[in-house]
Amino acid sequence: MERIGEYLVRRLVGEGGMGKVYEAEERLSKRRVALKVLRPELARSEDGRRLFLNEMQILAHLDHPGVVRCLACTESDGQLVMALEFLEGRTLRDYLNEHGSLGWEDAVGIAVQIASALAAAHRQDPPIVHRDLKPENVMILSDGTVKVMDFGIAKVLQELSKTTTHSVGTLQYMSPEQIDATGIDARSDLYCLGLVLYEMLAGKAPFESASPRELLNLQCTAEPPPLPEEVRASLPRGIERLLLEMLEKAPDDRPGSAADVLHDLEPFAPAAPAPPRSGPAKKKTEPMPAAEKPEPKPAEPKPAEPKPRADTIALVEKASAPREVSARTGILVVLALSIVAGIVAYVVRAQSSADVTPPEAPTATAGATR
Repeated sequence: MERIGEYLVRRLVGEGGMGKVYEAEERLSKRRVALKVLRPELARSEDGRRLFLNEMQILAHLDHPGVVRCLACTESDGQLVMALEFLEGRTLRDYLNEHGSLGWEDAVGIAVQIASALAAAHRQDPPIVHRDLKPENVMILSDGTVKVMDFGIAKVLQELSKTTTHSVGTLQYMSPEQIDATGIDARSDLYCLGLVLYEMLAGKAPFESASPRELLNLQCTAEPPPLPEEVRASLPRGIERLLLEMLEKAPDDRPGSAADVLHDLEPFAPAAPAPPRSGPAKKKTEPMPAAEKPEPKPAEPKPAEPKPRADTIALVEKASAPREVSARTGILVVLALSIVAGIVAYVVRAQSSADVTPPEAPTATAGATR
């Protein structure tokens, strides 16, 4: 098993702009860690060493549950190594690739946790700007907790480029001022958070193009397209309004801080983190067959009659009630008429008896006199 300093390497997890990331185990404590090893060409330069140590210091100062913790930094055989907490989870990009979009409650819950991490970073002196916030840099743990990764890496790479006119970042998640190299502050992260939130809701980024030149132009000049109607139908207007503010091209037109975004989003967030689910398209289509089935109810007198739709049950029940009452009323009327007929017949017979009584009297008298 390969060994780097005091760590036993288990496997290669990934490779990025700064170097490679391994899953490893601390030899003495047996603690699992993520080892970030600086690219050899950067490690050979004094600037590379200095900037790598600077990244470690950035993470060491960010003691926040939404930011990946830096456990140690060391040098081994000419390699600069950073030990980070090992995360069991999936990136937001993994969830979006699988589901396409997320329900607005899940999207807001994730955005709130990202905003909280950004607010903590921006409160540092000087403020720490992420510069490369994107779904690939957002890790979601099994319980729904969000961790923001790779703070400071874009700044390190940009400084290594030896020029202030070179923009470092992912084109689809760069702010207009980052593209124009006109100066970046914390509000640039808010623009990127708006891009991430938009993609979580819509299932795709607001600006897309196969041409890098056109994509950069869209980021700098185009208005974001409206969210899909099925999303807007259930999305609270306060969230949509805040989203559009974050995506303003001019930094001065965006919210003032990540803390402001957090304050405005929190009332809409779930009470506790939870793993994301699929977006509104799946939520509306999957339950439809069940919605067509009526609520369980007592057996009908005529089972051959077709079952009513769920949305017409109340109307059918109201319509059937008068028919049942009419049947009972008919029976009562028949009984009443029978009684009346009997009474009439009795009266008629009684009247007939009264009419023939006088002629019978002599017969009775005659019988008595005999």
